[in-house]
Amino acid sequence: MWTRNELLDLGLTDYQIRSRISKGTLLRLRRNCYIAAEASARDKVAALAQLYPEAVFSGTAALAAYGLCEVRLPAVIRVDNSCRIQADDLVYTVRSRPVPANRIKGVKMALPAQAVADALSFERCSEGVLKETLAQAYRGLNGRGRFAADLERVSSKKRHAVRELAERAPVGTASKWEQRMYHEMRRVGLKPVPNFRLGPYTWDLSFEAGTTVADLDSLYYHAPEDNHREFLIRTWKTNHAVQHGWAPLKFTDECTDYHLKLVVETVQETVAHRRSVRGLKSRPHKVRRALATPAWRFHQSLF
Repeated sequence: MWTRNELLDLGLTDYQIRSRISKGTLLRLRRNCYIAAEASARDKVAALAQLYPEAVFSGTAALAAYGLCEVRLPAVIRVDNSCRIQADDLVYTVRSRPVPANRIKGVKMALPAQAVADALSFERCSEGVLKETLAQAYRGLNGRGRFAADLERVSSKKRHAVRELAERAPVGTASKWEQRMYHEMRRVGLKPVPNFRLGPYTWDLSFEAGTTVADLDSLYYHAPEDNHREFLIRTWKTNHAVQHGWAPLKFTDECTDYHLKLVVETVQETVAHRRSVRGLKSRPHKVRRALATPAWRFHQSLF
């Protein structure tokens, strides 16, 4: 980015500056500020950030700052209602009340859920790209909780559309394997909930309409001879699910590698059966003295 005086110091005349702007090789960012037309989208956004330090960048500009996608121009920025920044080929202004933001390298960036909502509203961005960004932004054990909290703070008419995208994206999954199985289950009409909390334990997938939970256990990480502690915890985790009225299913990586269709059918049939039986559909009945304490708090071999 250059000011007019910097361009003059480089040897350009006012006529040459106007000529380059006219030819499209030099872009005017605002009065007295310019940037080369060939500059990358990221460099142009960085220049805009210097010019508008109080603006909150949103849409793909924010998502790119989080490392989730590529920048698209014009960059969407949210500004105060009193701000008079004019929209052009580089910036699209949205006047609104202040929205929550994170600072990345000193620049205010909208939360990922807000950025996706603004990308849906003001940019031509495919749903596939936005689903992937949601999955990556809100991955891991606490992903669903973080997404729910951020969604509540979204200022946009697209809030419901973002929620629907998240339902189709594997928000809350922790691995590519979980993401793959999430999509396989949705493909056959099931509605899996990733990293579902049941008492003190977390299950990889749950199917609340059929009171069924499932774990995906890699033989490499969870075989008894390799991880005695994990094996014991998961044994009592299964006992806990049964006592609390849920049907626990467990599959290994070799199950899904060699018998994916059978795995999906097993889940389908279990969920369908439990939905058809009175008392099992959505309100599981636990045994009278169901164990609530996690294994790591009572099992002597885990101390």
